[in-house]
Amino acid sequence: AAAGVASRRAAEQLIFAGDVKVNGNVVVLPQHMADPEKDKIEVKGRRVEVAPQKKFYFAVNKPKGYMCTNSATAEELGASRLVGDLLQPWMDEWGRRHPRGTRKPRLFPVGRLDVQSMGLLFLTNDGQWAQKVMHPSAGLTKEYVVLLDQPATKRMLQQVAEGTEVEGTFVQPTALGIDNSDPSSGGRRVRIVVSEGRKHEVRELFAAVGLKVLTLKRTRIGGYRLPKELGLGQFMPLKDTDIRRTLDKGADAGTSVSGPIE
Repeated sequence: AAAGVASRRAAEQLIFAGDVKVNGNVVVLPQHMADPEKDKIEVKGRRVEVAPQKKFYFAVNKPKGYMCTNSATAEELGASRLVGDLLQPWMDEWGRRHPRGTRKPRLFPVGRLDVQSMGLLFLTNDGQWAQKVMHPSAGLTKEYVVLLDQPATKRMLQQVAEGTEVEGTFVQPTALGIDNSDPSSGGRRVRIVVSEGRKHEVRELFAAVGLKVLTLKRTRIGGYRLPKELGLGQFMPLKDTDIRRTLDKGADAGTSVSGPIE
């Protein structure tokens, strides 16, 4: 995808079809790590040359109604939009600063947030960094604040903490508790930290004990917390310290929930 051969989705289809080789070996998983500056990458027998490109990293405060993908059919999109659309002002400015025909950065979302969820999301063109952030071996946790349809009792929270099965895998939160930053929520606002990152994991954990998540907002990934000043729908470039801090497993402890649920 970074070489402009295909979109990320089309690139995955090429991999599944057995059309991609790295150093002569057929790649079978999209997560396969390769260094275009060192490895020989072939697509359908033709070598892919990838010129080194500057890496960009952004934090986005995703609103509801945006899909975390770079491509989707009109039927898949419906009334939604692509999360990359939020960075269109930056892309337009990048285009004005570079000669026509220059290959644009192919930014993609790191991780997932469903269409109805909000909060922290990274966009980058650095596949290796994205892999480090999302791969379970990194041991990074993600923090969410949810608003429930009813107050969560102590017993309910105990049951959530015991875990449930999501996509055939047993998952448990690593931290859980009532968030009292908004007294008007009356016990319906809960902070939860997970490490698995399964699809709809947080919603399923609460659904298993009869609680419905009305609003879900991600506030932290690894050691990076959603800045309070970053408004809904806004983005900001990550500093070098932010990029390193995100991967710091020790930096995600002892921080408070940031920002209200919109």
